[in-house]
This record gives sequence, structure tokens and C-alpha cells, in this order.
Amino acid sequence: MPVFGPVYSRRLGLSLGVDLVPPKICSMDCVYCEVGRTTRLTLERKPYVPLEVIEEALRRALSERECQVVTLTGSGEPTLNSLFAEAVALVRRLWKGPIAVLTNSTLLSSPEVFEALSEVDYVLASLDAARIESFRRVNRPAPGLSPESIVEDLARLRKAMRGELWLETLFVRGLNDSSEDLAALKEALSRVRPHRVQLNTVARPPAESWAAPLSYAELAALAWELGGEVLVSPPRRRAPGEPPSPEELVEYLRRRPAPAEELSAALGGPPEALSGLLEDLVKKGALRRREFQGQTFYEAPSARKGN
Repeated sequence: MPVFGPVYSRRLGLSLGVDLVPPKICSMDCVYCEVGRTTRLTLERKPYVPLEVIEEALRRALSERECQVVTLTGSGEPTLNSLFAEAVALVRRLWKGPIAVLTNSTLLSSPEVFEALSEVDYVLASLDAARIESFRRVNRPAPGLSPESIVEDLARLRKAMRGELWLETLFVRGLNDSSEDLAALKEALSRVRPHRVQLNTVARPPAESWAAPLSYAELAALAWELGGEVLVSPPRRRAPGEPPSPEELVEYLRRRPAPAEELSAALGGPPEALSGLLEDLVKKGALRRREFQGQTFYEAPSARKGN
């Protein structure tokens, strides 16, 4: 059945999914994909799921189930379905609530896809790397794709959209998380100007067993620098006011130097309690303290080049 759920989405609420492509037809073969390795790597658009099949299943589901949003997705890249624009129009006709699309951003160069995406309420697009070397390592794209053209298309879509563009980056340790990657991503985000920036990491069994996640603290540091939000949950829920662990503090500060106030906002816990923890870590040699423009910063030795 091409319609599933509804399932609870942290980003969208109760979401009824419409699966537009079977597994695992995709324009990329991402090392982290929870659906598994791509079996057909392609940019060719075909009617992988007939429109009449989608309509019958969607009518039945909407009459039987409550949802807050209908999401066009796939066990591969949904915009590879050559009936994508027709599917968007069909959902709009049958459902008066918000429509979302999950996409890896690779088919935006198609005028038909671009126009259809510009008409939905939420486009949840991916951009895992803005450097070609990292893009090839983490996404393993079909020939002819480049992050430069994807960023350009995303920037055009942002200007044309009637709804919102949410941009997600999924980090894989050692593949797309270097300082060079971060600088390129910041430049790309400044060009695209998405409504929301969302950071993720490997949280489910990936296509490649060696694809390793970043820690929550590392993601929080990246989110602070990029102006984004972290999609994964902390390893455990802390009680209100409970400070982060020493390990979380060190992991965060390996990414970037920060004052206690920033650490409090990113990781939780009152700044006063954090200051005591940070000073203990300085005494133990795990952190260093630096003064800059009247403010105290803490850093882990690897947070700066040459250490």
C-alpha cells in the first residue's frame, strides 16, 4: 500500500505518509540510510506508483484515520516518480490540511518538480554536505549531481515557495563534519536562507555498519554555530536544572570554544552550576580557560588548530 500511518513526527505531528517510490530507487546511496543500500541509483523519473493506486489508498486512509499533515515521501527519492506533480495536486484536492514533502533535493532542476514543491506547505529538504568531496563520501550520488547546483536550486526554491523550506543536515563522523565542511555549509545556508535549519546524525541502523554518529553534545555545538536545531534526543533526559555531564561539556568544547552562558543555553543547566564544573575540568587538565573581550571562554585542547 502506498499510504501508511499516521505516524508521529517530531517535526510535523501526526503524519499520514504517501510512499511514491518502492525500495530502494534513489538518486543517492547515502551511507546512513535506514532503508538500506540503494538498489537502483538513477535520475530517471518514471511512474513508479500509479496515480489511481495512490488515490484509492489515500481516500480510504483519510476517511478512516485522523492526521495533522499528509507527507509525500518514499522508500527512495519521492520526486523520482514522474507523477509527483499530479500526486501533489491529488493530495491538495482530497486533503485541506498542510502538505509536506521529504526530499534529498536532487531533482529540483526539473521544472515540474520545482513548481510542485513551491506549492506545498513544507519542504523538508536535505543538504548533508556543501563540499564535493564530502558530498560524494556521505551521499554517494548518481553521476552528474553536485552540491553547488543543489544549493543554487534550493536558494531558488526558497524564493519561490508559498510555504516553508526546512533544511536538514545529517552528520556522519569523519565524513562531513570537518571544519572545512562546516565553513562550506555555513556559506550554503547563507545563500539558501531556509526557514529552519535542522541537524541530525546516525540514529537508526544505517546502510553501512561503519557509519558512526556524532554525540548529542557535538551536534549541539554545531547547531549553536549554524543557528540550527538538533533533531536527535539527548542520551538520557536530565531533570530540570540538572547540568550536563563532564563528558558532554568536553565533547561540545572540542567543536568550539564557548562561555558558560552558551553551554547553558545549548546543553541545559544553570550557568552558575556549569561554571563550577568547567573550573573542575580546567584543574584536571581536560579544558583550558581563555579570556577574550572581558568574557571567559572554555575550550578542549582539540578545539583549536595546532593542538
